[in-house]
Amino acid sequence: MSTENLTAEKSTGLSSDQVRSELKAKFDAKPTNDSSYVMYHMIDQNIPSDGTTKDDILRITQFFNALSFFESINLPLRDAYLEHNNLRYGFLSNGALFKSTNNGSGEQLSELYNMHELSLQSEETYNRILSEIDAQLETVDGSLANDSSGEKWYFWPGCEMKMPESTTILVDTSIEKSKFVVTKKPANVSNEATQIILEEKSYQLEISLLGDNEFFYNETNNAEVTNAKLKPGFFAINKSEPEFEGMNASEFSEIDLTLNKGEEYDFTLYIPYNSPRFDLKTHLKIYDTENNLEEFVATTT
Repeated sequence: MSTENLTAEKSTGLSSDQVRSELKAKFDAKPTNDSSYVMYHMIDQNIPSDGTTKDDILRITQFFNALSFFESINLPLRDAYLEHNNLRYGFLSNGALFKSTNNGSGEQLSELYNMHELSLQSEETYNRILSEIDAQLETVDGSLANDSSGEKWYFWPGCEMKMPESTTILVDTSIEKSKFVVTKKPANVSNEATQIILEEKSYQLEISLLGDNEFFYNETNNAEVTNAKLKPGFFAINKSEPEFEGMNASEFSEIDLTLNKGEEYDFTLYIPYNSPRFDLKTHLKIYDTENNLEEFVATTT
């Protein structure tokens, strides 16, 4: 006799990629429903997703720049990105979906999903969410003016970064480029210090590597340096090349690294945060002896 619980709710049975594709198709059909999605859609349509290094870099960079801009002017988007690590993971990787409700005293966020979490919901919950989104997309601007609840679903299909699902993502105002920190889990720590830090700089990757880690480097243009284990130390890898007359140098390149025994590590990604919402404008008035005025106005964002 089967012990299956026939009353238990079935999950969607879909992968996170399938869930993302279904949601994206709905919003792609009516991108003007939300101003942030209009910008996402424009980038998505104009930069090919053909898997080349150049287009991968351009897509990730432009999606991240657009996200940074819209979270600075859209309060629900800002709160979702800053206050919920599961959504932050989705915003940066393969998608975030959440509901905002205006209860008269301000926006409240509820039903917060990245694509992996949404794929694990019951079939009933998933279909209900899709029905609500379909109803919202029937309006021109997604405001649901005829809905007294004032609810609105927001969907951002991600910036197409990839990272382990267990990654902790921290917003850091002190950095200009992302920094990925890899540390041994407490159960795997010995007396020897271990550390892997990958920090992006303009045109190069800076690496801080201490202790015995299964960390390898592949040089795509050098057959002798294939899956070569890196020695501990502090160094930078620069893949830019000089350009010679009559030769085309690659403007976009990638650095290919490998970490074995990944289950022994914790992962933390530091993302720069320079939202104009929290920025500082410097305003200096400059007078000459004739009382003529010039000004210096600048900001670092």
